[in-house]
Amino acid sequence: MVSGAVHLAKRWGISPLVIGLTIVALGTSAPEMAVSLSASLTGRVDIAIGNVVGSNIGNIGLALGLSAMICPLVVQSRVVRFEVPLLLGISMLTYLMALTGEIPRWFGTIFVFGLLGYIFLLYRWSLQEPPEVEAEFSENNKSEKSIAHSLGRIIFGLAALAGGGNLLVDGSVGIARWAGLSELIIGLTVVAIGTSIPEIITSIVAVMRKHGDIAIGNVLGSNLFNTLGVLGATAAVQPITVQKALLVRDLPVMGLLTVLLFPFLKNGLLLKRWEGLLLVLIYIGYVGILFLDHL
Repeated sequence: MVSGAVHLAKRWGISPLVIGLTIVALGTSAPEMAVSLSASLTGRVDIAIGNVVGSNIGNIGLALGLSAMICPLVVQSRVVRFEVPLLLGISMLTYLMALTGEIPRWFGTIFVFGLLGYIFLLYRWSLQEPPEVEAEFSENNKSEKSIAHSLGRIIFGLAALAGGGNLLVDGSVGIARWAGLSELIIGLTVVAIGTSIPEIITSIVAVMRKHGDIAIGNVLGSNLFNTLGVLGATAAVQPITVQKALLVRDLPVMGLLTVLLFPFLKNGLLLKRWEGLLLVLIYIGYVGILFLDHL
């Protein structure tokens, strides 16, 4: 789906930066969207919200943490000045709304429009991108694919995502019933890790190819899409009832990991190996607490 969308966007003359920060970021968040919407439409809201919160925690704790352990990540100052504060602000808004016990349709709709506004800002910034950056991107991504070929890839990818989302939700519910786990815990762990695999692999591969900025951008962009797009669209379709456990355990952990990015990244605009290790250890401890709570 992603490759087809990128080829099509290039044929239509869409900016390379917009392609990278919208289509690719949305592509790595597409599994979360498919699973959460599928779960919401079948009345399994715990899996829907658990998937989003668990994926955001996993993206920072695993994807970013493991990437930094492989190689320290250099970050652009704009990320510290804009993306990290934006992600933290959105996380705080989500928590404040969750305190009411429900995330209503109107709130989800606002988040969806907020995502569209963020994409518009990315588009405006792309117009200021240096010419040499666009030239390098275009040179490395030449494509002779036809429009029909690109559309076919997009349609096939979307169909596979929809089918896979239903299978993952049904399989996860089966595991929950077999193991005696709640659907919320399954959503926060099994489903969340499964849908976060694209972010984890993308970030690790980016670091191995010496593109640390892509690893950080992928994680922050995906978390923004997850919260604004996935959670927003899910709530817009079906209001989400929030369990107390999310308020006292899961949402605070998501906020903690986001807050830690401030001192980590601001200190020399570098995410060091020991900081990556700390993020991974926090994630491992969090998963351990989940299962201890269950027991």
